[in-house]
Amino acid sequence: MKHRLALVLGLFVAALAISVPARADVGIGGGALIGTGTNLGGHAENNPYKLQVGGYGELDLGNLLIGIRGTRSLGSDPARCDTKKCRDVDDLRTFGGDFGYIWHLPILHLGPRLGIGYLDEPNGARVGAYFEPGFSLDAKLLLFNVGGEIRYRVVAGESDANGFIAYLRLGLRL
Repeated sequence: MKHRLALVLGLFVAALAISVPARADVGIGGGALIGTGTNLGGHAENNPYKLQVGGYGELDLGNLLIGIRGTRSLGSDPARCDTKKCRDVDDLRTFGGDFGYIWHLPILHLGPRLGIGYLDEPNGARVGAYFEPGFSLDAKLLLFNVGGEIRYRVVAGESDANGFIAYLRLGLRL
């Protein structure tokens, strides 16, 4: 009885392997990020996401994506604040991983993303893990990758750091 079950299971796996087309779409990419956004979670008048720069690296496994990314806020303008609740945001940094799904159309690559990482301000004012769902759309032109993404960042324990962020992506994809 065990031999028959193993034979039936083996035939099923073989039939499935033959009927599903093999894909070897493995690619790597990376590049620069420049973005802006707004904090929505708190009542801070000073936007920590005014201007951000960063970089990313990605491993494309067929339709699944695994990546890393890091960004740095270039500061904010405390002179525009009206109350004492407003403080300068100096050098807000993030580092984390990305997980996603990609639909490969002839020139376009698009799909949902989920970022998980760590946010840190060197003076220790803001520190915490973040969760960042979003969506990405890229155009691949030869080896170049040009696109954008929209994300909503939720920072644990730092409601004034929650925000909506949009990035322009420029890079290479092999």
